Amino acid sequence: MSYTVFARKYRPQTFDDVVGQEHITRTLKNAILQNRLAHAYLFVGPRGTGKTSSARILAKALNCLSSPAPTVTPCGECDSCREITGGNSLDVLEFDAASNTQVDKVRDIIIDNVKYLPARGRFKVYLVDEVHMLSPGSFNALLKTLEEPPPHVKFLFATTDVQKLPATILSRCQRFDLKRIGAAQIADHLLYIASKEGINLSGEAALAVAVGADGGMRDAESMLDQLVAFCGEKVEEADVLSVFGFTSRQKISDLCMALLDQDASGALKLVHEQAEAGRDLSQLLADLISHLRNLLLVQADPAGLEAELGRAVVEALAAQCGGVDRERILDLIDICAAAEQKMKWASNKQMYLEVALLRAIQAVGQVTLGEVLGALTDLREGRPASGRAVSVPRHRVEMPKQEPRKPAVAAAVPQRGEVSKVEPQKAEVSQSVAPEEAVISEPLASARIPAELAEAEPVAVPVPVEAAPVLASRTAEPEPKPVSQEPKSAVVEEKPKAVELKPAAVEPKPQPAEPKMREVEELWPELVQAVRNERPLISMWLESGVLAEIKAGSAFVHFPKDQPLAVEYLVQDNNRSFIEGILSVISGVPLKLRTELRDTVVLRPVAKQERVVEKVVVKDPMEEFKSDPLIRKALEIFKGRLESI
Repeated sequence: MSYTVFARKYRPQTFDDVVGQEHITRTLKNAILQNRLAHAYLFVGPRGTGKTSSARILAKALNCLSSPAPTVTPCGECDSCREITGGNSLDVLEFDAASNTQVDKVRDIIIDNVKYLPARGRFKVYLVDEVHMLSPGSFNALLKTLEEPPPHVKFLFATTDVQKLPATILSRCQRFDLKRIGAAQIADHLLYIASKEGINLSGEAALAVAVGADGGMRDAESMLDQLVAFCGEKVEEADVLSVFGFTSRQKISDLCMALLDQDASGALKLVHEQAEAGRDLSQLLADLISHLRNLLLVQADPAGLEAELGRAVVEALAAQCGGVDRERILDLIDICAAAEQKMKWASNKQMYLEVALLRAIQAVGQVTLGEVLGALTDLREGRPASGRAVSVPRHRVEMPKQEPRKPAVAAAVPQRGEVSKVEPQKAEVSQSVAPEEAVISEPLASARIPAELAEAEPVAVPVPVEAAPVLASRTAEPEPKPVSQEPKSAVVEEKPKAVELKPAAVEPKPQPAEPKMREVEELWPELVQAVRNERPLISMWLESGVLAEIKAGSAFVHFPKDQPLAVEYLVQDNNRSFIEGILSVISGVPLKLRTELRDTVVLRPVAKQERVVEKVVVKDPMEEFKSDPLIRKALEIFKGRLESI
């Protein structure tokens, strides 16, 4: 007896055997039970996901002889079921559109035969595989028959490229989109096949095959068949990596760690090792992109990723990307994706991969635009600049082994909207703590106060206002007492019962007095003239209003009701920040621009000041040329003269 490969031997024979397509099988079952059977079905999806198998199972369910009506559980033993499985049924005609694209073939096989009743079953079923390969003429010839077929005819179409089907065909069919099968489901099915065949297949090996199959069950079964031929009855992960050129998850994790640590030497060494081992470098880059995607999802939705990969893997990924900004991971994915497109057509794939890794390492070390804008915002609003997080060397993260049959523990990660219970921090202390144990505010968290200083008499130490520490327990925040006739200092006081570090008594920095109405009238011409000199294009919009008042750190410019365009133009971010900068300079106080439309506005025109331009005397180059001694000597010798042309 000839050998039957796993992909054919374990092909689904009932709806319950179809893996990963529950939304399809459930709909078909309900349609059969409720007697709501359509005359045409279209199965769409990637290769190896069960399109043709689902169509054959539906044909069996319609024509199973062991049931008086269509059934959701075809027996598989009657003559009709066996003939459909063997492909020699008279009532189920499988038509390969890739081999029969002509109009004559479609007319002879389908159109001319639909009028005949089925030989044995209830329905005459036409199963057209790869229907997108039909010619436009064949589609046009099929339209009328497909729209109004006889009641005993059912059409079942399958395709991997639905974009090539005409809209007139799509509108006449019920469409079922089959999705890629998850790696965990494929791995479970491979372990089931291995148990049936007496093969010792490890969970890591099954998962590696499932990941390499890229959502196709038929591809995974074919790969398992090849592995058994290579390894025998025992298959490990190393065998999968060796046969198919895959890279282990630990190597991918090490490569990603080298990128985040900006270790160019380590990254290039790992690529060289994989190339020498015969690994597919395009697959290596694709696996790296997938790993970066997992790091991104760990930061965005750890609970959802845990259901896919398991708790142990999610914890390892979280440890690897700790402290890494999400924007940097996105940059790495963009760089790797661009290199992946170039590597498809390149003969020297290793060179493109190495260049992409070096660019990625350079991107990790660069300051992002978001960080620059954040720092500028902090400076403008008077907050201390947060700065950029310093990258520290990371320890190598061991990727845990992932057994596909172990269910994911969803309770390990807090769900969205759920508040996790966290124990109070031990750093918080009451008012009676010792001075050296007091909590220090965040900006000066690294500063420590020696015990000798806390026990000594209060001493005033001059400290700049900007760096004056604020020391206090977190349970009470007393108001700072102003120090009269003292330099700016930080004073540590001592209580009789419990020692407490009082907030630094710092004399507030003197602020300029808020400009009054008289000063507003003086500021308005200066503001208008400064805008004229720097940005004359927006001065006309500014001059359509008037500076009315300054209060609460804001400068209010009033505009007439008929000038909404001027307000809209001036409140743009670049124009607003420019005017606010000039206001702050000429007034000596940080001011925000506020615009208002009023019914009555008294404008105060500002006279234009003429710029004094120094008169520049331009010498005639011909006069300089004539005054040259050599030229005069030559004119004397040759008795000539110079003329301007």
